[in-house]
Order: sequence, then C-alpha cells, then structure tokens
Amino acid sequence: MTLSSSHVGRHVLVWLDDIKTSSLGQLDNFGDEGSVEQVMKVWVKLSLLVTRRRPEIAISSLLKHVLPQIGSLPLKSITRLRLNRLYNILIADGKKEEARRVFALTKQFLAWSEIQGYLDHSPIASMKKRDVAGRATPPRTRQLSDAEIWVFWHGLDNWALSEQARWALRLCLASARRPDEIIQAQKSEFDLQLGLWKQGTRNKSQREHILPISPLMRLCIEQLIKSSDSRSPWLVPAPRDAQQPLSKGALNQALRRMIRAPRGLGLEPFSPRDLRRTARSKLSALDTPNDVARKIMNHALEGIDRVYDTHNYLDQMREALNNYSDALLQITSCESYYALRHRFEGERLALSDMSLMYMSS
Repeated sequence: MTLSSSHVGRHVLVWLDDIKTSSLGQLDNFGDEGSVEQVMKVWVKLSLLVTRRRPEIAISSLLKHVLPQIGSLPLKSITRLRLNRLYNILIADGKKEEARRVFALTKQFLAWSEIQGYLDHSPIASMKKRDVAGRATPPRTRQLSDAEIWVFWHGLDNWALSEQARWALRLCLASARRPDEIIQAQKSEFDLQLGLWKQGTRNKSQREHILPISPLMRLCIEQLIKSSDSRSPWLVPAPRDAQQPLSKGALNQALRRMIRAPRGLGLEPFSPRDLRRTARSKLSALDTPNDVARKIMNHALEGIDRVYDTHNYLDQMREALNNYSDALLQITSCESYYALRHRFEGERLALSDMSLMYMSS
C-alpha cells in the first residue's frame, strides 16, 4: 500500500490501490453507458488522484455513502431527486457537514463526467452547498485568554490524568500543533541536540515540515519521553499497549471531563484544537510576522510567494517560538490567574466557588 491508512479503513486503500495499478484502458472499457462506479473509477484515476493530497479521505465518504446506494446504477439515470435522497439521509442523522462533503464530491464528479461526455448534463449543476442542510457552521473562534491559559496549565496538575495526556495537552499549546500530530509523533522525529522537530510530511497538508523546539516545547517533550515506556517508538504511547500511540479521542475526552465536572476547570468549553488557535493568536500578539507565523502553523504562503519563496524560515521560527515560550512561562509562573488579563484590558476571569476550591486543592 502506498497510501496512508491513518484515517481510513483498509478497504478504502485496497479500492484506491486497484485504481492506481489498473491502466486507463482497463478502467474505461464500458462503452457509452457506464455505471456510476465505473465512471467514478475513471474520474479518480484522471482527476482525484492528480489534484488531491489526501484522496483517500474523499473516497472514504463516497464508498460509505454513495456507491452502496447508486454505484451499480447507470450514470445517465441518476436524477437530482435520487442524489438529494442520499444527502437527506445524512441530514436526518444530524451529519450536516458530511452531507455537504458528499454533495461537493458528487457535484465535482458529475461536472467532470459532463465535460468528458459520459453525461449530457449534471443534475445538480445549479445547486450550491447552502442548498444542502443550510449554511455551513461558522468556523470556531474560541481561544484562551492569559488567565484561562494559567487555569488550564495548572489545572492539569490537579486532575487524575496520565502523564502522557497531561504533557501532550501542554505540548498542543506550546507547539501550536494539531492533537493528531502530537499523538502520532514518534520519538525519532525529535532531535533535541539540534533543537528540531523533523515532522516530515506527517501532517494535514502533507508538506515537509521542520519545527524548531522552544524551551517550553523541550520541557513537554522531555516529560513525555521520561513518562513513556523506553521501548515504545511513540512520543505518546497508549497506556495499555506501548507499541501503539494514544487513541485519537483521548485528549478530547480528558479535556471534556475536566471542563464538565462540577469541580472542573470552570472555563467555557474548549477543545485541544482551540489550543492551536490560542497559540496562533499569541504569535500575532507578540508581533510575529505573518509569513513566519504561517510557517510555524505549516500553512501555505499566500499569492505568488507560494511559488517563489522557498526559504525554510528556521531562524525566524526559532526566534518567534522562543518569544512565545517566554510569554507562556511568564503567564504560568504567576502566583494566580486573577491578576492576568482575560478577554479585555481590566477584565478579570471569574471562576465559580466549586472551581476555586478545585484550583486551590
């Protein structure tokens, strides 16, 4: 298998590998009246595999929600009503985002089929995403204030967590990484002597990425290595099987329990992903140049810079991450959250009496 299996089932990889190893003549051998699945395989071969970094994610949705229902039907017999019934099943199950994803994929496939001549006219050409389950949910904006960072950081010590979960959550904030990138990290990626995290292409964008290690990141990484089985290749191994990484939902579950408990953190709900947004916002507050911040986050540069700017920005990233590390250490070394800024200048974070008892325990 040449594709990553970290987020999809093996059947998806088998299906895709069959298309990759088949010639175009083997796939496009059905005349003018191909079925949905037959034509879709040609589309995957000529379009999806060429244009998408992670085609297996799209194919997983199609194999689950589209092909079992209409894959064997002649492509030219597919109507708008038949397709909307597919989307409506997902909407009725409360899976609105998945319904929009499946709509976008089927619209792309049918538009390609029309251009190629497999179809006279796409039945959903005039439909837009907002026509499926209404407008999309606005992107999250939750980020932690300085006072909330203090409560989060020190609250981890007052909760019955494994050392792996405790320091992995802290590393999410200190490194501005997605939780999956930390959970799936192997110890071999970290060169503590050079102070570099050589992540490679193991990230959402699948772009080669090297991140300098700040002092606070180093502390988190060293604590994770210290608390893990020395025989495990994983930075955050699973408690019951050190040869496997921690489960994907473990950090979300731990943080959710800490927030929802009667004597929990007392903060408005947030997720490990919001820690990444907090880090990005703090970088801006520290006057980090936007190009440097984008490199830290492993986001693509904008405009023509995406083509011509191939500088690795390591020195600039190291300076920015060290400044960010200093800012976090300054926040977490305060005696109390109460003197720290909340959302606005002069505003103070107010915790419930139960949370106050918890923080003082």
